Amino acid sequence: MANKEIQFFFNRPERPVNSGRISNIKSGTYSDSGAIEPAGDDVLDGFLQNFSEPTIAASISIPASGVVVKHDGPCSEATLRALFEMDAEGNWRFRYGESDKHECKEDFSFKHTGKWLRAVAALANHNGGYIIFGVKDKTVANGVLSHDSYKVMGLKGNHFENADPADFTKFIRATFDPTPRVESRLLDLGTVKIGILYVHQHQSRPVVAQKGDGEQVREGDIFYRYPGQSARIKYSDLRAILDERDRQAREQILPMVERLLSAGPKGVMVADLSEGIITDEKRSIVIGEDLLERIQFIREGEFDEIEGGTTLRLVGDVQAVDETGNVVRKGFVTPADLIGDFLAGDSPYDPKDYIRCVVQIGGGAWLPLHYYAKKAGLDRKALAEFIADIPAPPMRKQTYTERALGHSSAYKKAAGESAKLLKMMEMATPEPANSQQAVDIARALAGLEDKSKIALSDALEMLSQCWTILSEKRPSWLTFVRKAVSRVDEVYFGEL
Repeated sequence: MANKEIQFFFNRPERPVNSGRISNIKSGTYSDSGAIEPAGDDVLDGFLQNFSEPTIAASISIPASGVVVKHDGPCSEATLRALFEMDAEGNWRFRYGESDKHECKEDFSFKHTGKWLRAVAALANHNGGYIIFGVKDKTVANGVLSHDSYKVMGLKGNHFENADPADFTKFIRATFDPTPRVESRLLDLGTVKIGILYVHQHQSRPVVAQKGDGEQVREGDIFYRYPGQSARIKYSDLRAILDERDRQAREQILPMVERLLSAGPKGVMVADLSEGIITDEKRSIVIGEDLLERIQFIREGEFDEIEGGTTLRLVGDVQAVDETGNVVRKGFVTPADLIGDFLAGDSPYDPKDYIRCVVQIGGGAWLPLHYYAKKAGLDRKALAEFIADIPAPPMRKQTYTERALGHSSAYKKAAGESAKLLKMMEMATPEPANSQQAVDIARALAGLEDKSKIALSDALEMLSQCWTILSEKRPSWLTFVRKAVSRVDEVYFGEL
């Protein structure tokens, strides 16, 4: 069956299935599709006979605003619910039992972190997987599996439910290096609630304990997930991890060596991304910090919507530098650059030129200051002193000086629909579909109190979408986005 024919059965109005994604699933290169057994002919025939085109969108929307939120991946509600089934007695049970991808815990607590921390490291060192809290562990009596094994008991307290995602990261980062990446979710099955941690496989394995907890974890421990247990790694498995890491390094470098030999020494320059220099030992090109950060943020696999090999087109400017290494800059900053470059995490001009533009042209409007001050190496006091020396009306300079020192803030407590959106942003990223939704999201971000619950990249993406929509449809409402931009600027870059 061709990909276009397969698409018919899985496309949704709000979630079209990419043809390339189907090819990736066929080849086993998408997620864990390679480990999934193909359905038999009888299952396929039953699916085709019972298929009816859906009329309900497979997405989650906020009733009051209609903002659609994407849900996909290992922690989507549909994926998590599929881990459980109800038995004939009406009890929920964990479908798969303990395996090399699943570990069950009867309850959760931050007092005895070692019990689940070692499972986090073990899964990160293996292929990733789930830690399920609130499920009865396997018990065997006289060689017989207990009837209560893997029965869902539910969380006894509210420690997991009240925990912030940053709380998990704090304990994990303090214990292991490199830091495993986890996602936390609370699953409500009606009568019981279950806590779930999904641990991603770490790309720089092995994860090693840098300190112990006094009970379960010792300094230097390397844990590995075996079927049914998280244990200290065996030599053969550690050797396999190290060999795989070496193999990947060789695979990455061999094509480059072949290109070097093919082009010859006169036609090649080597980019040292750690130093930010492109050189052939005779000539050198310095890569700017902003461009270097963008290069290093590129992750393999982010282009999976296109079939075939991934290609990165790098676009940057070659700029002259003086004898001290400082870039000789030409040009001027516009008000459009102030917002656009902030949302893009960019600053192609001298950071101080952006600050001058805010004070001289801003007219008292809410505009980002601290991001560019940080780029210029200015703290709050130095920023205020720099503003004082800019030729501009005194009242305007006073306005921006108070904002620089933190005496005046763009913060406004979110209320109503904006308050609901701000809470929702801790778990998912809303996408505005119209002008009103863009304003609601901007007001929500203006009520941001700290940076622990929303990633900066998510906040910038939401603001970019709001800015685009309102620029085209309601330019007079852009003031809400400017204020939200200023609040994000304060929270993430204006630390005292």
